[in-house]
Amino acid sequence: MKTSPPKRALQFLRWFCREDYLEEIEGDLTEVYIKEAETFPRKARWKFTWSVVKCFRPEFMKSFKNKYPSNSYGMYKSYFKIGWRNIIKHKTLSFINVAGLSAGLTCFTLVALWVTDEMSYDKFNENYDRIVRVIGTTQTESGAIESAVTSAPMSQALKNDFPEVENAVRLAIRGDIVTYKNQQLYQPDILLADPSFFDIFSFPLSRGNPATALNEPYSIILTQSSAKKYFGENDPIGENLTINMYDGSGYGALYKITGVMPDPPKNSHFRFTMLASFKTIEIANPDVLTLDGWGDSSFYTYILLKDGVDQKAFSEKISHFYGKYVGDLFDIWRNLYSYKLQPLRDIHLHSNLQNEIGPTGSINNVYLFSAIGIFVLLLAGINYINLAIAGSINRAKEVGIKKVVGALKGQLIAQYLVESVFTTLFALGISLLMSWLLQAVFTQLTGKILSPFDSLSLLYSLLFVSILLGICSGAYPAMILSGFEPLKILKGNYQHGESGLSLRKSLLVVQFTITIVLVTSIIIVNSQMNFIKHKDLGYNNEALLFLRVHGNTDVIKGFAAFKNELLTNPLISIVATSNAVPGAGFSHGESETIDRNGKSIQLSTARLRTDSDYFAAYGINLMEGRNFTSEAAKDTIQPIIINEAAVRMAGWESPQAAIGKPFRIGGTYGEVIGVVQNFHFASLHDRIEPLAIYPVGERFSRITINLNHSESSAAIVWLERTWRRHFPSSLLDYDFVDRQIGEQYWAEEQFSKIVLSFSFMSLVIACLGLYGLVSYAATQKVKEIGIRKVLGATINSIIVLLSGSYFMLLGISLFISVPIAYYMMSRWLENFAYRTSISWWMFVVAGSMVIAIALITVSVQAIKAALMNPVKSLRSE
Repeated sequence: MKTSPPKRALQFLRWFCREDYLEEIEGDLTEVYIKEAETFPRKARWKFTWSVVKCFRPEFMKSFKNKYPSNSYGMYKSYFKIGWRNIIKHKTLSFINVAGLSAGLTCFTLVALWVTDEMSYDKFNENYDRIVRVIGTTQTESGAIESAVTSAPMSQALKNDFPEVENAVRLAIRGDIVTYKNQQLYQPDILLADPSFFDIFSFPLSRGNPATALNEPYSIILTQSSAKKYFGENDPIGENLTINMYDGSGYGALYKITGVMPDPPKNSHFRFTMLASFKTIEIANPDVLTLDGWGDSSFYTYILLKDGVDQKAFSEKISHFYGKYVGDLFDIWRNLYSYKLQPLRDIHLHSNLQNEIGPTGSINNVYLFSAIGIFVLLLAGINYINLAIAGSINRAKEVGIKKVVGALKGQLIAQYLVESVFTTLFALGISLLMSWLLQAVFTQLTGKILSPFDSLSLLYSLLFVSILLGICSGAYPAMILSGFEPLKILKGNYQHGESGLSLRKSLLVVQFTITIVLVTSIIIVNSQMNFIKHKDLGYNNEALLFLRVHGNTDVIKGFAAFKNELLTNPLISIVATSNAVPGAGFSHGESETIDRNGKSIQLSTARLRTDSDYFAAYGINLMEGRNFTSEAAKDTIQPIIINEAAVRMAGWESPQAAIGKPFRIGGTYGEVIGVVQNFHFASLHDRIEPLAIYPVGERFSRITINLNHSESSAAIVWLERTWRRHFPSSLLDYDFVDRQIGEQYWAEEQFSKIVLSFSFMSLVIACLGLYGLVSYAATQKVKEIGIRKVLGATINSIIVLLSGSYFMLLGISLFISVPIAYYMMSRWLENFAYRTSISWWMFVVAGSMVIAIALITVSVQAIKAALMNPVKSLRSE
């Protein structure tokens, strides 16, 4: 049986108890313990431990004051002085350290700014955790398609049917022509919303009453910037603007200004320049609230849930709640359409739905940028550790002398940690200056106007990270320096151990592994962007210019004469009309046809209305059937042209089998007269959906013009003159199709530039460290090199002596980096339905590039050392 007291409790007693009390207290407690342990051993152990704790009182505690008191202020002041002197004394080493740390901290600061901003989206809303968006899911042959848009009646139906819903709001967004004092301007991002908008989201009004500002149709609230744009410093409340939005006349409707509000925060997932009443839509198009309205998914629905509602359970509850509102259609729709909730917190970073209300971010990009920021900072820290370990031998005598005169190991560690922290804080100051100087470049790269000086919490975080980096980077070198044996040092027998060398090699491998991963990433990102730019979209998008009509009656009535005059110019070959152009997003809705067995089936299709010249203008291939006639819009049975995806979804054997099939689009009954080859009318992020095309008629919204590619500038000048002659009171609003398509990949373009910048920076930092190490190695081997040269060694052999060991380390880095880079970039490419493949040559190119630059860095210093005159190096011997 164990009779000795609990070991840890006894050690604790001996640690704190005064010597004049220890023998008596320990003896009494041990005697009691041995007596009780014979019958109740567990109880005895607990009683002994508790008795020790009770003795932990001031009267029994020994003094922990330093036996050798020192002036702490003077001591730390001397540490800083020594640290500064070492920076000045070893200029090359100090420059490399400070430059590397500054570059790493600058990159980390910029990444932290970007990541913090991305993570802050929508958090300004007071009800952030209770706001959700309703999204629709459509089942297709290739799987489920999720869309951010729903129907107009859904908002009120959810409020009526479910007590969990506290409030709901509908949103729609568009751009249009605004006329004020006979001046026309295109106004983007006009948001239409219900009055409940202000009850759900935290957007304050500067002027006006939020409870009534959106109650009436054709009422509008201006943001501060748009109010200044049209009215300067004058009060716009009660004034009117003419806007070509939901206007039956085609000449614009009067919108009464009922409020002014601050510009929306830039970290909101939707942006707007004006806020109009949603009731305007109900007045202009009453059908949106009927049964037909349930099939028109063109609006955004947001819900404010009551406190304590289980969002996941409620999401499942509403999946098919619309059944009571659509009657017999429910039996068909239930297998096609369902709904669920998406938390507000997930919209910006975790959402990539069709018809998003605005551009979204990517959580994968946040993870990747965070990793890049940490990696680059790690590279800088590794540089510091490597150079500090390598240079520690130069300070060996300093340590030996200090130990001989009585310096304690803890004091030495503290000194070198203070030096390390001082260096990182000095580098932090430089990095903050660099961040400020690079702010314009950073804004151009990211599209975000951010500064580290705008956030006190970020500055505190950077200070903490810098101190932590200094401690972590300086800890190992400090332990090495403080562990030197003074006798060996002062005898001149000190040499670096194998552990220090192995650590330096390991850290070098880590450095170049990170660098190769980043360089490989930029090669793969650029490959994907090149794939996007050169991917055959199934139509021609070069030299195509489109005009926005904005419902202008003068343009619609005078289009025939305008078109005829345009075509007289040989620089213009085709003029076509439609309600949309590729890349801008097509509307979606329910369609009906029959399958191969004649059974009625429901399809969810994208919709496009065009004239007979549209296919020729875009070079879209008509595989089967015929094109529309010029009078097709007037046919009782509407001619319908579909794409290959619609043929497959309907279950027809071939495009030929589709010809003649009945096809209903909403309330329009038609017949399939042709099938076009699939073309990418949406982003390459998404797979090609079923598409139904039908005649545009007189009410078109886009005019597409096919220009002579080599003389497009002259053609645009002709277009502007012709427009002014035909429509002198109308704004000419045009854009190029290829530019609009390119906007879909703006985020990827920015991502590519940022990764390129940080990859370059990581390569610079890694090579700085490598240069420093080789420079130091050459300094340590000056006499060896001199002796070898005297004995006949060639320059090549000396270069191999200094740089040969790095070949193997770089090879190991390449081997480790390949699977890491492959995994990271495979995840990133998953964002694209159509993507490039990751090939072996990408890793070879990245590895070869990094290795070549690293070896050039090594060779420059090695050649310099090899060319030194051996007489100079041996003279001091």
